[in-house]
Amino acid sequence: MVTYSVLEPPDASADRMESAEELVFIRDGFSFYAAALPPVWMLVKRMWLELAIYMGAAGLIAWAASAAGQIELGNAILLAAQIIFGFESGTLHCASLERRGWRHVGTVTGRNREDCERRFLEVWLPTRTEIPPPAAGSAPVASAPPSWTRRAFTQAKDAILRGPNAAAAADSKA
Repeated sequence: MVTYSVLEPPDASADRMESAEELVFIRDGFSFYAAALPPVWMLVKRMWLELAIYMGAAGLIAWAASAAGQIELGNAILLAAQIIFGFESGTLHCASLERRGWRHVGTVTGRNREDCERRFLEVWLPTRTEIPPPAAGSAPVASAPPSWTRRAFTQAKDAILRGPNAAAAADSKA
């Protein structure tokens, strides 16, 4: 089983489908790439503050170990720090995004990423609101006929608003 934290960007779309595509799923647990090459991993993830702190701490540890004549001890400490960073990389990435205005919208557990995405969206999508209607007096916008996903969401929303008994009554009448 894997666990993912789900974050929504600060300028998330009001449309539920577009908003769902903008979500970021960050895996909790050990990251080999983050442990093997922390500075490169942080550069790729645009974690500037964490990179500066890591480089400062690594430089300080290397300098102190070299000044004390304990280079092997300094290397062991740096290796332990990299392993710990590998385990905490997901949490640090979430914290970095939250500092930039991203919003933590949930956590989900599943067999793999696809299963986690499906589980999360099954619960999260029905709670999202649609784009608000245009303001009064604005010109009508020509649009394409609704897609099958829009119709499915509309039917699901109507079923939720009517309640479970209304759906059973409608089935018994048919």
